[in-house]
Amino acid sequence: MKKVTILGSAAAEGIPAMFCNCRVCREAWKNGGKDIRMRTAYKFNDRIRVDFGPDTLAQEYKFQLHSENLRHLFITHSHEDHLYNFLLNYRRPGFSVVPEDAILNIYGNPGVMMALNVHFARYRCDFAKFRLNPVELTPFVPLELPEEDMTFHPLRANHMPTEQPMIYAVRYGKKWVLIANDTGVFPEEDWNYIEEKMFRFDLVISDCTGGIIDIRDGHMSGKFVLETKARLEQIGAVDKATRYVINHFSHNGLATHAELEAYYNPHGIEVGYDGMELELE
Repeated sequence: MKKVTILGSAAAEGIPAMFCNCRVCREAWKNGGKDIRMRTAYKFNDRIRVDFGPDTLAQEYKFQLHSENLRHLFITHSHEDHLYNFLLNYRRPGFSVVPEDAILNIYGNPGVMMALNVHFARYRCDFAKFRLNPVELTPFVPLELPEEDMTFHPLRANHMPTEQPMIYAVRYGKKWVLIANDTGVFPEEDWNYIEEKMFRFDLVISDCTGGIIDIRDGHMSGKFVLETKARLEQIGAVDKATRYVINHFSHNGLATHAELEAYYNPHGIEVGYDGMELELE
């Protein structure tokens, strides 16, 4: 059965955030469960994930991920809550036993490639030693994974103006998934591409960093989440059968899990949480 697993559902600080005593963090400590959030990342299957933040090791243990099987890692952008390069050091011989043919392909925009090069410069960018293969992506140029029966379409995110952050429209067998965290309202070229390709998504995971606050650019939340869903419905990319989920929450969004559900559930939107499994078949 094909599914997408939310490995983490928080923005950069996590929830509860370190050093913080705000109401949302206090409630998270008290409530536990879905209010405890690690940094955002996703798993398609044992071989494919999206994003690789500083909570990856904790997620490995909690969800029994077996990263020795990981072969394709798609990065949305180079912020360290989505790309924590230091953990990749442990693919080096002496830290782990990685067969020579067990290559981990890391896909991302030019900023992600630069971050990898800067980090591994101390090792003369000898990626082969770490069984790594960086692959630069171009917006709106699909990448095929025939052995997985998947296609990744990189779209532009409305986020981080110093590089070209990406969101991903993914064909997963006969199903379609949109992973769109760390973006405000989509750029017009994204809307044009979605409409041109006539995507019809079975699952959408949308940014909602600001919780119940209205944020349009850089991140998305409040009324702009609802407007984005409505526009996707208008162009036929989303319908009543689409599972629509929000994710990537900050404690600064002023809402606990229950409060997010009270705000968004009436609009047909589910609230993501760590370990949420989204079945596609």
